[in-house]
Amino acid sequence: MGICERIDAITKIGEKYLGTILPAPRSVKWELNTACNYACSFCVRSVRKNENKNVDRKFYSRVVRELREAGVEELGLFYINEPFSVKWLPEAIAEARDVGFEYVFLTTNGSIAHPPIVERCMAAGLNSLKFSINFYDRKQFVDVAAVKPKLYDTAIENLKAARRIRDVGGYATKIYASSIAFDGEQGEKMQAIVDDIKPHVDEFYWLPLYGMGGASKAAGWKPQPGNPGRLAAMRDPLPCWSVFTEGHITADGKLSACCFGHGVDDDMVMADLNEVSFMEGWNSTKYQQLRAAHLRKDVTGTPCETCAAA
Repeated sequence: MGICERIDAITKIGEKYLGTILPAPRSVKWELNTACNYACSFCVRSVRKNENKNVDRKFYSRVVRELREAGVEELGLFYINEPFSVKWLPEAIAEARDVGFEYVFLTTNGSIAHPPIVERCMAAGLNSLKFSINFYDRKQFVDVAAVKPKLYDTAIENLKAARRIRDVGGYATKIYASSIAFDGEQGEKMQAIVDDIKPHVDEFYWLPLYGMGGASKAAGWKPQPGNPGRLAAMRDPLPCWSVFTEGHITADGKLSACCFGHGVDDDMVMADLNEVSFMEGWNSTKYQQLRAAHLRKDVTGTPCETCAAA
């Protein structure tokens, strides 16, 4: 199954998930720290609380086993952070595979996805490595991501190197890439970058600009409402699949309704996994109430209100 098929399977709310008390989600994303070397203006990190947090290794061992035993099938070791800033990332991947996860995936901005750590992750059993390439030239990169221009070239070089490492080493890791589909001239310029990287990936797809809990609109961007998935298979903003089919665990052990809001709006926290099991948190009273609002297609007064109306 390719990445587009997997994304579409998660973002489509199947009948068994159209309720308030649910079975384990098929997928969970878990940020192992809160670090990212970019400061993209369209990202929720631009308005997130400036906190340096890291997952406790013993906590990880407990919860990763809970997830698999509950029936979670896919584990993404990232969401708003940059996963290659986590020094023990290969060990985290290996442990997830050891407890039975058949699909472990990452999304990276590419700039610090250097060949040695990438190969260690592949050797540990990483199934999917996706590069998020969202800038058409160095000037836009510096203006939006607020980092040194050399990282623009480094990210592209690392993507191409990852493909070579995979092929030479005979690893099973699939290499993917995605880009935001900007309008007008931005979109035309972005196409040239996409044409350059496509030969080096197994699959490429476009993404709409997400609302990011209202962060991207606040920064002057024009996002799609909600979390619509990929551009070729966009979902309605309500009910939002994110609160029904995918879990989100933060670096401090909180279970969040959405990766867009945690660290900005504490109302997004549905449970504290330091105190309860994953499944207790997944079906907490707060989660049930939020899901009921989504099923009514009326999230007024909930933490999802701003994003759904983006």
